[in-house]
Amino acid sequence: MTAAEFRAKRRQKFLTEQYYFLNKKWLAKLLHENSKLDESGLTIGDLAYAGVFGSIFKERLNILKLEYTAGSPIETLKPLYADVTKALGEWHAVYHQFRRHLAKEYQEDIDLDVPPLEFDNILDYQLVLDVVSLGILLGEGNTLRQIALWMESERGTDLLFESLLAPTVPDPRDNKDFCHLEPYDPLIDAFYTAKTPAESSAKVKEYLGIWYQSFDGAPWHDGHLHATSYDIPYYGYWSFESAAVCVINGIDDSTFRDHILYSKDLADWARDNNSLAYLKPGAASSSAGIPSRPNVPANHPCPETGWWFTPAKAGSRCYFTQGAIMPNIEGSAYGATFWQWSPDQSAPTL
Repeated sequence: MTAAEFRAKRRQKFLTEQYYFLNKKWLAKLLHENSKLDESGLTIGDLAYAGVFGSIFKERLNILKLEYTAGSPIETLKPLYADVTKALGEWHAVYHQFRRHLAKEYQEDIDLDVPPLEFDNILDYQLVLDVVSLGILLGEGNTLRQIALWMESERGTDLLFESLLAPTVPDPRDNKDFCHLEPYDPLIDAFYTAKTPAESSAKVKEYLGIWYQSFDGAPWHDGHLHATSYDIPYYGYWSFESAAVCVINGIDDSTFRDHILYSKDLADWARDNNSLAYLKPGAASSSAGIPSRPNVPANHPCPETGWWFTPAKAGSRCYFTQGAIMPNIEGSAYGATFWQWSPDQSAPTL
């Protein structure tokens, strides 16, 4: 691919072909370093141990953003999204184990249900919106229901989050509260208070106009201005929640679809592939026509030979043959053990 061809297919102008490849290499290096926990000397009682899993989740999300920004086909994002949500589940499990350790170690009454991403922190909140909105646009209903379980302690506290989840969960929560008025108020107005389709579109456009500057001071803000010899701390600036709100609510995006922050290709793909139909409980998977595999409770036989993992334990990916009894993870702070089909069916390299 020539530099001109790369420029023609990229989705934001700040990413050059050189830094696309440098960023891929840098993120792979970070993932490799963070995966070497056995050599770190950290234990479950160290917050830094859970922090490593948080870093892996964020690196996986940055890889997805980088590929979308570089112009990769939407279909290629689906396995990357599976990597992101798997990493989120493992972080969730380890963080709960950490809090369980603190409660036992210090004999304190510690809330074990707090997720590692808390809505009070706007940067955490935006990460949750990123993951949920991507799931909506890619039609990943089963995954979104799992995320809703991980975020159970935050359910019912935020109108925007609940509105995004509403098409996917069997228990939508009707509430009028919100965690962050700024910058999300115009986006909420677009589907909650707007009286006409034109007003809805205008509100989304207003939101896109204030989104980037509202995150001034965030670690990723103005990352495209800080290139180094090995990477540029920029993977794409995207308000995925804007596209998700438009798709869910049928908002006309023609007046702002070329806004640099609006992920129009994802919105178009979601409409063309009827992603909303795949969000409903009981719907088939949207993943390339592959039927959805149900989660398997512990102590039940494996329904299909392959690689499986459970959010009840970090690094749990295991190979089971059909008919083998799926083990239970004792003492997991996550709760009951359910095994999930791994999106990565390749054998580990030695």
